[in-house]
Amino acid sequence: MRAMAQADYPEQERELIYALDIGTRSVIGMLGELEDGRVRVLAIEKQPHSKRAMLDGQIEDIAQVAAVVARVTARLGEQSGRRLSRACVAAAGRALRTESGHALLENARPEAVTEERMGQLEAAAVSNAEETLRHAGESGQRLFLVGYTVTQYQLDGYPLTNLLGHTGQRLEADVVATFLPSEVIDSLYAVMRGAGLEVASLTLEPI
Repeated sequence: MRAMAQADYPEQERELIYALDIGTRSVIGMLGELEDGRVRVLAIEKQPHSKRAMLDGQIEDIAQVAAVVARVTARLGEQSGRRLSRACVAAAGRALRTESGHALLENARPEAVTEERMGQLEAAAVSNAEETLRHAGESGQRLFLVGYTVTQYQLDGYPLTNLLGHTGQRLEADVVATFLPSEVIDSLYAVMRGAGLEVASLTLEPI
């Protein structure tokens, strides 16, 4: 009987999680699925780099790293009987830039805070953090936002944990935003494309 080629495998289901740790010495891939709010590990594969392709978590040789990712993906595909096409990946933390940001929005009159207005407020605070970084000497680099956390909201000077649905006129937010040089993200996406994978989500390696 002819062995089933991976091209004949059914497509990866949305519920099937493929996570990749592209490390300095090796690439580790894990397949899992959510079960009662926790991830149940189905399979793990590890492949060391055959030569120095990364430095302190930063991709140096895109083709070499993509080849290793492809091998890990193929082995996990065989174990699962699925054609893996997307993966969750972590960006290396060597070049992280973290900065605080603040934003203030004022309505013409007291209004109920909507999700859209909260999004505008948080985006303005993140933009303020990025601008602070640029003034601090990062202006020569293109920066990519990889995550942020709201540390405080205020409505008319009163601190709240969530503004949604509250009525007020003066909205404020403080955030801590984390950026990476776009070169780090570009090389990561290039590796994924080279391995025939789509980035399903991006997180920070320290997290």
